[in-house]
Amino acid sequence: MAILAGLGASAALATGLVACGSDNGGGGGGGKGGSITVAQAGQPDFLDPALSYTTHGWEPMAVVYTPLITYKREDGDAGRELIPGLAEELPEVSKDGKVYELTLRKGLRYSDGSPAKASDFEHSIKRVLNLESGAAPYYEVIEGASDYIAAGEADGDISGIETDDRTGEITIRLTDPDVTFNNVLAMNFSAVVPSDTPFENTTKDPPPGVGAYMFTKSVPNREFVLERNPHYREDMVPGVPEAKIDTVVTKIIPNVAQQTQETIDNKIDFMQEPPAPDFKTEILERFGPEGSEEQRYEEFPTASTYYFFLNTRVAPFDDKKVREAVNIGIDRAGLARLYAGEMEPGCSFLPPSMPGYTEEIDVTDCPWGDPSQEPDIERARQLVREAGAEGAKVTVWGDNVETTPKVTQAYADMLNEIGLDAEPKIVDGGVYFQTIGNQKTEAQTGFLNWFADFPHPVNFFFLVEGDTIQPTNNPNRSNVDDERIDSEAAKLKEEADIEAVTDRWEALNDHVVEEAYMVPFGHRKLTTFVSDRIDWENCTVVSPIFYNDYSQFCLKEGG
Repeated sequence: MAILAGLGASAALATGLVACGSDNGGGGGGGKGGSITVAQAGQPDFLDPALSYTTHGWEPMAVVYTPLITYKREDGDAGRELIPGLAEELPEVSKDGKVYELTLRKGLRYSDGSPAKASDFEHSIKRVLNLESGAAPYYEVIEGASDYIAAGEADGDISGIETDDRTGEITIRLTDPDVTFNNVLAMNFSAVVPSDTPFENTTKDPPPGVGAYMFTKSVPNREFVLERNPHYREDMVPGVPEAKIDTVVTKIIPNVAQQTQETIDNKIDFMQEPPAPDFKTEILERFGPEGSEEQRYEEFPTASTYYFFLNTRVAPFDDKKVREAVNIGIDRAGLARLYAGEMEPGCSFLPPSMPGYTEEIDVTDCPWGDPSQEPDIERARQLVREAGAEGAKVTVWGDNVETTPKVTQAYADMLNEIGLDAEPKIVDGGVYFQTIGNQKTEAQTGFLNWFADFPHPVNFFFLVEGDTIQPTNNPNRSNVDDERIDSEAAKLKEEADIEAVTDRWEALNDHVVEEAYMVPFGHRKLTTFVSDRIDWENCTVVSPIFYNDYSQFCLKEGG
């Protein structure tokens, strides 16, 4: 997932067992019941499965909506394994890789009690395409998807999807083989919702889903509430747990320092953002794995890249020399320090643990200089002068969530130091990605990150393929349109044995870096920090795909 979102194919650290003991009905010792308070620093971009593309949205929605295929709800490598979701089995795929056949499980009911039908799947994909979701390009490989978009009729037909509500059979035909299509079907966007769900943003009134929880309240920029889904049992979708907590209240609290103190004081039960840097030493000493008190905190690596986009369609970043100057003049180590030890500086587009990543392009052979050292400001200034861009006005976009305002200001200062005339523009996190993803904004440059939706480099190159450029919710913020990337990525999508083509992914990663299409500056860890009411040992699970699993939180005895 893209941006401050998206989910990740991370090598997450084990933070506890999956199961939560017996159901004693008392909310303690692994039992069910009770209520917890969660804090987020910013409003999710959307609370609509067809649209949400940030971690703020994906963590809660992963326990409300279930796709036909999903991932094991476990931490570490086990959490990367695909399992049947609402489908009875994983798809049967034709020899040419173009036809996927599945059957919807019997007896599935949405949180409003209505039955789930096979035809609901096509409606769900129509919503992704019709609403110009940031993920829409993933589904355009379905036969007839492009025609459906061109026709502009919401209730039109996608010829490549055939369903039978009587038998539950679903057939999906692709225009070309795509070895990641099972992963695409496992993304939240593919989650099945009722066929009467409107073709509009439903954030204020999210649709019913099949999952552990249901949304019962949504007040943008204030709070949203998850309650146990009374129509869901784990035997409906084996491997997708029932809720252990009755009610999860998520409050939007922009001040991360306030969130941190309230979590220390047990007024907040889980904070989604990493704690404020000023509290880091205290938290590690008291609540870390080697802390003096009971463990409540841990960090885990992610398959993520933090970067600044450079819009190649507008000045001054339509000039490669300027893009090179920015990459040379950025103090990556300085930016990493703003994340209090949770950022490893680097300049690779692909993150560590992702096939195609090499440490050489990230660190030792970074074409812009050693990312752990101070930048070559004079060389960067010279390139800006050669491009005739000295004094060019630049608006630097950023959101108001956690560390981003400081990072955005630091980046603007660095651009000024190399000869540009930059000013930051901070936008509310709830609308940030929609704003910079709208082509009418003509955003020149700004903060972004990408947490892998699934463990394959295709998910990162999605950000720089020409075919993914669209008018709104545009995932290709740099508007990269490079024939080498498009042609090679298309061929590699057909290669099932990724180990056999890792060197080609490495070459493509090098190409993106050397063309300076963006400014990667590091790869991040995330955290789990909970109150002492939460049963850490038995009920905290970090999925490498969904991150912190709300459905497995539970309270200690008497919590």
